[in-house]
Amino acid sequence: MRGSGPLWGLLNAARRANLAGEGAEPPILLPEGITRRRVLAALGATAALPLAGCFAPSSDKAGTRVAIIGGGLAGLVALDALTAAGVEAHLYEARGRLGGRVLTANNLPEPGLNIEDGGNLINTDHDDMLALAKRFGIALIDRKPMAAHSRYVADGRLLGDSELIEDLRAIAAQIAKDAAALDADYDSVAPKLDAMSVTAYLDQHAALMKPHVRALLDATIRTEFGAEPGDASAIELLFNLPVVDGKQAELISLSDERFILTGGSSSVVRALSEPLMAKISTGHALVSIAQRDDALDLKFANGKGDRVDRVIVTVPAPLMRTIDYGGLLPKEWAALVAEIDSGRNDKINAGYAKRVWEEKTGPAGAAWAVDTKGPGIFSEFWDASSGQPGEAGVLTWFFGGDQVDALHAAEPDDVLGRAETAVAPAVPGLKARSLRRTAWVKDPFSRGAYSTFKPGQLTRFAPHFWLEEDGKATQQAVAGPIAFAGEHLSDAFPGYMNGGAQTGRLAAEAVLASLRVKAAAT
Repeated sequence: MRGSGPLWGLLNAARRANLAGEGAEPPILLPEGITRRRVLAALGATAALPLAGCFAPSSDKAGTRVAIIGGGLAGLVALDALTAAGVEAHLYEARGRLGGRVLTANNLPEPGLNIEDGGNLINTDHDDMLALAKRFGIALIDRKPMAAHSRYVADGRLLGDSELIEDLRAIAAQIAKDAAALDADYDSVAPKLDAMSVTAYLDQHAALMKPHVRALLDATIRTEFGAEPGDASAIELLFNLPVVDGKQAELISLSDERFILTGGSSSVVRALSEPLMAKISTGHALVSIAQRDDALDLKFANGKGDRVDRVIVTVPAPLMRTIDYGGLLPKEWAALVAEIDSGRNDKINAGYAKRVWEEKTGPAGAAWAVDTKGPGIFSEFWDASSGQPGEAGVLTWFFGGDQVDALHAAEPDDVLGRAETAVAPAVPGLKARSLRRTAWVKDPFSRGAYSTFKPGQLTRFAPHFWLEEDGKATQQAVAGPIAFAGEHLSDAFPGYMNGGAQTGRLAAEAVLASLRVKAAAT
């Protein structure tokens, strides 16, 4: 998920102020994603099952062939793990390149800088991505020491942090109250909250918010889920102000988005793929999977085929339903494949002769501009050149939900000019000299940015996500001979590169466990 970390930080500060005013203990610190993981685990009732969703065991490692569909991080991690364990595996990617929604633009829009069209940021608790960086010797740019600051504008007025914290206290108290109710009774409370949209929830508590607070909360939904608040589940609000075992909790990283990869995110794609190119075929879009005797026949859009024993499907959520599964999916899995989607997010990466924003936000800073009467032009920008050399810099301007439709209906330089004007009360003097607009929503092989869940979907499909505890899967995204992986099926890291890497690893481990093969140490 791209980031509302700074705003969630203010919301947590508001809750801390509430607790202090009550003479209560401050929140305990917990890892990111724990609340979402706990809710999914409770709703999936995994405690009552030895392992939910699993491959049928096989003892014929030597004769087993595995096909991996999709060459993003999930697919590449799965291929890497299976190959290291001695299992015959081959990866098929529809595009002519690898990496999926991880794509670094080198020297664009500014010479000498590496800018991300897709996946970009790594949190403190993104263990899989941090492990890959360490394994391949990819240095991390640490944004934490850069003294970054976020600034907020509403209807042309600059808002101070202290003002926002005070204005957030009432809605923070309500969210904390509902989080406590959720913690006390997942079974009855979660479905009710999940069935409610963010719009409905905020409408219900409209008296607790000034218009600019409501607009900022709406903006966080557009950035994090690529959806209008009416299309997102209210339960998502509670994951960032959790209550765990009756105690108010604060997430350690708060989506801190602390690290970026030196050389760009595509550096990890290259490191994974280059030793495995003999096991990778691009230009292969899977059309169908059909059971034939004890094997699976695959057909691709280019007319080619393959026969394998296991399949790991790692394509983005909307692409899952472009595949004919030959009746292999149970009813509930068929519903998940048919219904879950990716959000609408895109970027303008804009180049500037000098990093003039640093005076107001510091390096690695950000700014938000919201309109209390509509979705606004954009949601936020952040410094995309932090930690990179030179005077020139790049800001990533981020758009979500209906903002994306407006972005693609206009000339990008016109949209950018209006966005620069909107944020001028916080960061004046911005005038880009170059720009690069992404189009993930129009890309036929992504059809959106990253996962988003409509009201009711999280609780309905909870039994089908990957769940992990202490490094082991407690629930698998497996349907018969087919495993699914990708950030959209991660328990704790949806929307992030780490969600892809985590689920790719878990899918490979599930295959290896079914073959009674131990995963190779990395």
